Amino acid sequence: MLKMLSKQSLFLRYEKKRKQDSLFLKGPITFEWINENIPDPSSRIILIARAFMEMQNIDEVSLSRKIWDSAGISGKDTRHRVLQKINAHAKGYVVVPRIGRTALLRKQPSETRG
Repeated sequence: MLKMLSKQSLFLRYEKKRKQDSLFLKGPITFEWINENIPDPSSRIILIARAFMEMQNIDEVSLSRKIWDSAGISGKDTRHRVLQKINAHAKGYVVVPRIGRTALLRKQPSETRG
């Protein structure tokens, strides 16, 4: 039989999870390490783009050749598939296409849990 948790227990569990989610990894982690150890190109581009966002203290970045090269991703078809996968599966990020210009990767504001 499943035991129901009290509101206080649920709150304590939620608070513990919230604190764990706020932990961060402190570098240095190089782009070379990311390319060698993260096999999924969508994950690599998000990590690299996020690094550029944090360096400039912004919430969106233009996915320029510099970012694609830093993530080790080449080829127009591969880039297109990566952008589609980000839009479909990456929570907290959205690709903003711009006709005739490079797409933007925008970090969505995190929703507050209540």
